[in-house]
Amino acid sequence: MAARPAGSRLTMATSWHRGGAAALPAQTGGQSMRMIWITQIFYFVFLMMVFIGQQPFASRTQDELVAMAQENDGSDLFKQMLFIGFALLLTGVQIIRKHPLQYRFTFWPLAIMLAWFFISCTWGVDPFVSFKRAMQQLIVIYITFCALSLMGPQRLFDALRAALILSLIICWASLPLTPAAVHPPTESDKALIGAWRGFFFHKNIAGAVMALTFIVCGNAWIDRRKWYYALFAVMAFVFVIGTKSKTSLALCVGMLAISNIYRALSDNTQKRAILLLMLGFGMVGFLALYIAYQPTIERLFADPTSFTGRVSIWQVVFDYLADHPYLGAGFGGFWQVGVNSPAHDYLNQQFQMLTAHSHDGYLEILVTTGPLGLAMLLVSFLALPAYWFLTGSTRENQALMVPAFAIWVFVMYQNLLETSFFDKDRQVWVIFLAAIAAAHATFKAKPRPQWTRRHHLRQESVHG
Repeated sequence: MAARPAGSRLTMATSWHRGGAAALPAQTGGQSMRMIWITQIFYFVFLMMVFIGQQPFASRTQDELVAMAQENDGSDLFKQMLFIGFALLLTGVQIIRKHPLQYRFTFWPLAIMLAWFFISCTWGVDPFVSFKRAMQQLIVIYITFCALSLMGPQRLFDALRAALILSLIICWASLPLTPAAVHPPTESDKALIGAWRGFFFHKNIAGAVMALTFIVCGNAWIDRRKWYYALFAVMAFVFVIGTKSKTSLALCVGMLAISNIYRALSDNTQKRAILLLMLGFGMVGFLALYIAYQPTIERLFADPTSFTGRVSIWQVVFDYLADHPYLGAGFGGFWQVGVNSPAHDYLNQQFQMLTAHSHDGYLEILVTTGPLGLAMLLVSFLALPAYWFLTGSTRENQALMVPAFAIWVFVMYQNLLETSFFDKDRQVWVIFLAAIAAAHATFKAKPRPQWTRRHHLRQESVHG
């Protein structure tokens, strides 16, 4: 070996090189499967309780609607205890688990947003009602992410799909068994009469849940080619038609098509970016059309028998925001907070006395938690998930990411005409939470290149 020149020395130089993929979470051992199954059963039962509710096939006379609106303050003790019980059960399972967590909570923008919601309760007209509604949100979110940490995104989504399919079967079975599965002639809104609702309270809820069932089962059939998923998808689509829910019917077909475009682009980030931009422009285009054709749209939507009089309801929100532009009315503190509800001073039609939300999820957050709350919502549920779906999808995880993407887009668009963001324990909100949680966990688990330092010997001369 050649000798080193006199007066020279060896030094260590480093350079950064991209190495192997990030490790996936540790695989669960056989001894822990029992706990995982228990968690999955708990979560499935929780979903079914949310979907069915305490009064399936409830009647809807005018007097009952008025009474329900007056009592809609989050004081349902049975429901509170039930949700707290589920949270405690999952916490107990987590304490005695024998395997590593499948997911560690790092979705801090959501936690910060919840903290702001609790702060906003302090200036509501009835802080205690607002606080109870915020606590209900905290418990529902905790149950979702606690179940995710114990069993991982795949089993969470499997439980969600099973609950949707069982709800679909019950709804179809109820049609010939009880007249309550269809909106009765006693409805104050005559446009509802004859619309299918299954065991749900309202045909719009049934339409949205069945549309999401159609999306989930349709994607499951594409991924697994099992005939029964195709059957369930067809059953769900026909039920959506029976609900006469225009928004859900329009969205469910579009979302299945969009999700399959997204599936085809699983390995192409640039084309996925174009798809996401197009979806964003679609939402902006909706607002542009409203501005351009505002008089015509207002005449159509302001009719209480057409689209639930949404524009007249939105006007209530806009009038309040003109007087209170900064902080909002406090979380859950605008509609149905008793005789002092802030909305009462701005109502412009009698039917709005029964209105429970703004029929626009973005406006609802804006009017209750102010511009800061809306900004947090857009970051947590629009910007960050867009990044996950843009960079986190692969051929290996598309069976999870594609249906989660479809649910995400569906709910983003649906909230332009309905309110499901942080809407108590409503079905669409809980389904959306499950999809967002599964997408975040799948995004975090995606193998990513890591940068590592490699040392090199470098010869340097020393000049004395």
